[in-house]
Amino acid sequence: MASAISSNGEIFIYKEVIDAILRTAHQELIKIVFSLPGKGAQKSVIKPVLLKKNKAWQCEKIIDNSAFHENISESGLRVFLERLIDENQYRQIYIITVNHVAAYRISRKNKLSMTKTANVAASVSSRPSLNHDNEKNYLLKEGMNILPLVDLGVFTEDFHIIKTKYYKFKQINSFLKNIISGMGDDINDTLNIVEFGCGKSYLTFILFYYFRFIKNINVKITGYDKDKYAVDFCNNVASKYKYNNLEFLEGDVSRIAPHHENADMIITLHACDTATDHALHYAVKNNVKHVFCVPCCQQEVNSQLKHCVNTNHTDIYPFFLRYGLFKERFSALLTDCIRCEILSDSGYYVDVVEFIGEENTPKNAMIRARYTGHKKNYREDIRKLMTQLGIEHTLLKLIGKDGE
Repeated sequence: MASAISSNGEIFIYKEVIDAILRTAHQELIKIVFSLPGKGAQKSVIKPVLLKKNKAWQCEKIIDNSAFHENISESGLRVFLERLIDENQYRQIYIITVNHVAAYRISRKNKLSMTKTANVAASVSSRPSLNHDNEKNYLLKEGMNILPLVDLGVFTEDFHIIKTKYYKFKQINSFLKNIISGMGDDINDTLNIVEFGCGKSYLTFILFYYFRFIKNINVKITGYDKDKYAVDFCNNVASKYKYNNLEFLEGDVSRIAPHHENADMIITLHACDTATDHALHYAVKNNVKHVFCVPCCQQEVNSQLKHCVNTNHTDIYPFFLRYGLFKERFSALLTDCIRCEILSDSGYYVDVVEFIGEENTPKNAMIRARYTGHKKNYREDIRKLMTQLGIEHTLLKLIGKDGE
């Protein structure tokens, strides 16, 4: 099937479908279902949601029988639909509202047809819950006897949230929700997790509790941190509650060789600068199935750009580099975009989500990657960009040493 989008971005076959979707009121839409693809995701479903009380959309893509989620702003829906259709070439699209079902089909001769029927099955209960952030949807709730949260200063001894730790509790739930969502249905009876830069390990204990005591999974977690005090503290808490498969080791990820070749998941949260790259390299080298990464302090690229301001390397980006604050933000975005492209090039499906609001931390972007084995051809483009800017990137250098 020919591309649905021309070189100048004009929609051919699907313009009528996209216009119909955009005309449908947010509160009237139940879901949009895309199926019978020409390539790419087997199925995609878009539903209306509220994010921080703002209208938005959530797309679930089914790829190799695994689910991947992405949030879309209200204003970004048209661009997202154009990209979704062009990448997957769906031949069947259902727009399901509380009043009717519109079924669009594209024949093999690229002819569009539409039928519209009343949605007699719809009721008030058919309307999806739009409140994406609703507390009642928390995986963990106040009152659960999560004993480590008492030691970690989040719960009182009778399992109530300490008032000053409410946002920490919200962050824990959001983190856990994004992990579970990122894993989709790919959860086995056993799970081996490695965390780099675990710190005081609020989230490590929560992961262990959730998988072991709520999901009844035989989970093993090993956390690494170079802070001996944090490691000793966490081992004492794990020992206190007889969490025998939860262990913390002292070590710097850039200097240690973890002994977990069969890890199912790695997590790295706020690992400073290139420590994140060493953790991602470990994942790529061992084809780790799931990667959850929240980068921090991306200084490597920023320090290199300082040396190439006013050189030929940066003539096309002078206004990005002229102002220190913006240059720092540009460097951080560039660093993480390169990381995402390298992961995609290495056989991972990658998406990026905001796992907690900026009122808690500005470092709130989580890179989620799932190994599929479908490698992209981005490596040459990455190298070309880096040559153009006159920069190097640790993750690319580490992978290059492996001969990949």
